Amino acid sequence: MRHPLLLVLFVLFSLALRSQSTAVNWSEAMDVGQSGLGYLRPRIALNGEDNPVVIWGRSSPAANFVSVGNGGSFSSPVEINPAGIQPSVADWMGSGIAANGNTIWSVFKALPEEVSPCYVVRSDDGGYTWGDTMRVDPFDGLVSRFPSIAVNANGPVVQYMQFTSGYLEPRQVVARMTGSEFMAPVQVSAPFSTGEVCDCCMGQIVAAGENAIALYRNAGSNIRVIWGSSSTDEGASFPTGALLDPTDWNLSACPSSGPAGFIDGDSLRYVWMSGATNGNKVYFGSAVANDLATGSSGLVHPDQAQGLQQNFPRIAGHADTIGVVWQQSFGSQTEVLFSWSISGFQGLSIPDTVNSTLIGGQKTPDIAFSNGAFHIVWSEVSAGTVRYRKATLINATG
Repeated sequence: MRHPLLLVLFVLFSLALRSQSTAVNWSEAMDVGQSGLGYLRPRIALNGEDNPVVIWGRSSPAANFVSVGNGGSFSSPVEINPAGIQPSVADWMGSGIAANGNTIWSVFKALPEEVSPCYVVRSDDGGYTWGDTMRVDPFDGLVSRFPSIAVNANGPVVQYMQFTSGYLEPRQVVARMTGSEFMAPVQVSAPFSTGEVCDCCMGQIVAAGENAIALYRNAGSNIRVIWGSSSTDEGASFPTGALLDPTDWNLSACPSSGPAGFIDGDSLRYVWMSGATNGNKVYFGSAVANDLATGSSGLVHPDQAQGLQQNFPRIAGHADTIGVVWQQSFGSQTEVLFSWSISGFQGLSIPDTVNSTLIGGQKTPDIAFSNGAFHIVWSEVSAGTVRYRKATLINATG
């Protein structure tokens, strides 16, 4: 029989060896866009060749641009909103992107927001060329805002906020594509969360296999916490809803910050910002995808000063390999931080600074993961462009 002390020493040695042998190899930072084409709220997906496909917004004149990386450079940006249709973009909200192989989908809200719908556009060649718009929300007299998109085997699933006229009664809904058109939206915040949803906070739809989960921030009685609603039929119905955020944040203002997550197997992993304790900080959580029974949760980077403000977290990964990025400010300095793990949330690394330039402001990052590499984009405000870096795991075993 193996001696208990030897077993303990073996486990400790294995953990130490893993932590010493696994590292991150950073690529050089690369410009994605071009001067004059904006830099607002970039989002990233990976095409069938694992090349980054990046979308971002310009405010005046309003437009969405996409560029595709090949490892050494990015393609000339392409404006993907058709002539005469302008997207609603800002540094805290905007358009979304999702990929299934070389079929790439983008979703955006058109201007003026009070009367225009949400649209999707599609690329069939990995993000280089794009087709015409397809309307998401029906002609129902309601106002739509803040769409996000995911893709399953049958096509795109879109989550958006829905209002009655005058931006009243905000709630979250989901519409999925069947055939060549979107079905009528189904309610996902009602009847689960009480009161209204946070009317300035973007949600996120995540999907994998037959599972789809709508993540959003609620605002009933000014308790601004994260909820989820779960579907096991690819987004056709959402019979289950649950509170995913234990922080009980009471705020009488609008934080303009929503959740992010991904589904892996039967698990949901997600991140969000809460200001309930010690200033605005980024939290992590996990839940069962089918019934949203929650597991462990906590701070991504504990024991930080109250004056250090964290916001706009994003997450990507596979199984126990996880990467989290967020915007972090202390005084007038704003950076993009990255923490990673090959052993779940409990093994998250000490954060590393993603941006190589420490002057100016770096904001609103996004992240994607595939084949042992994290792909990260962010707004490089002082340069007026979008930047990209790749973080490759070295000797990642576990």
